[in-house]
Amino acid sequence: MLLNKSIRFSKFRSSSFRGAIVSSGVVAFAGLGDALLYPVLPIYGKEMGFSVFVIGLLLSVNRFVRIIANTPIANIVAKFGMRKVLIICSGLAVITTIFYGIEWGLASFFIARILWGLSYSGLKIASLNYAAQVKNASGLAFGISRSINSLGALFTLLFCPMLITSVGVKNGFFTVAAISLVGVILAFSLPSLNTGLPTDRVKTYKTFYPDPVNLLVFILSVGIDGILVVALSYLLMDKYSSTDQLLAFVAFYLLLKRLFLFCLSLISGILTLKIQVIKLFNFSIVACFLGTLLIAFNYITAGILLAFLFNAIVVTFSPLVAIQLQKGRQNSLQAISSVSTWWDLGAATGAFVGIFLVEKLGSQNLFFILSFLIVILFITFFNKYIFQNGKADRAAL
Repeated sequence: MLLNKSIRFSKFRSSSFRGAIVSSGVVAFAGLGDALLYPVLPIYGKEMGFSVFVIGLLLSVNRFVRIIANTPIANIVAKFGMRKVLIICSGLAVITTIFYGIEWGLASFFIARILWGLSYSGLKIASLNYAAQVKNASGLAFGISRSINSLGALFTLLFCPMLITSVGVKNGFFTVAAISLVGVILAFSLPSLNTGLPTDRVKTYKTFYPDPVNLLVFILSVGIDGILVVALSYLLMDKYSSTDQLLAFVAFYLLLKRLFLFCLSLISGILTLKIQVIKLFNFSIVACFLGTLLIAFNYITAGILLAFLFNAIVVTFSPLVAIQLQKGRQNSLQAISSVSTWWDLGAATGAFVGIFLVEKLGSQNLFFILSFLIVILFITFFNKYIFQNGKADRAAL
């Protein structure tokens, strides 16, 4: 009995599991500057000389960079190893945060956002691939990893606005950059697990191939991480007459979204020790569909909470599901690159067209369309990967 218990817990002390946990801490510290930018730039951007259009561009350009960069950076990870990429990218994240505080104008700010996009691609892909190396408890590794990742943004949203108020924008970013150096130190302590890297190159055409997994991830990202996030003020406008109240509740829901990601990632990761990842993933897709449908029928609060709650589980496990369902199950970097790219593409598209579509179609019509698309793409996904595989397994018996 003691021997079985020792075997059961030894996998949590393995180099791969430690790499998954430490690398997620690297991502959390590296992302502090980017997370601070989202509440700061819309408020102080005009004082810096940026127009509303430029502010929107600066906040979104890093995501468009990632769409292009994910595939080549996955190949860089395969060539040089996860540890080296995390050391370089965490250092680059500190530099970009310093750039935010230096008043060198639009060009330097724009370059810093591009560099952050490249840095985040490396951080995310390398960190997820550390989690992918945990063979016996991959669901738990992905859950804990995603939960730790979200702590950086939570810390920023809770404490850094007070820091900016106390010391100013420039010194605030410099202080956050200094804190982010902890991520670089953590990166140097990572184990080298280059033997677990796939030998096949990550191919661009496979990354952008619209298979059922990628399309399902895309539409959920468009609807929840894109349109729902930018349309919160429109959805809540009738409930709160005061602008201050509206702003407070929009900020509250965005903070709640981060809290859900932290809590649900951890809880669902633990649940995977007893429940298959694919079952949790499928259940969460259905719940996200119901959330968007509730919004379409004007049950706004319930719909937002349900969508944000279970989207956290979808975000956590979509890379792992893509790895498990790929043909041959041997190139984790290809699966991670693909699902990350489609998620970035969806969130960028949803944020870009969200307000326009709400104004043109109305929120109820728009979310009804999103609900319909989610259920159609989920049926396609379920038929190809779950139903057909189940038939094949039964035929083999």
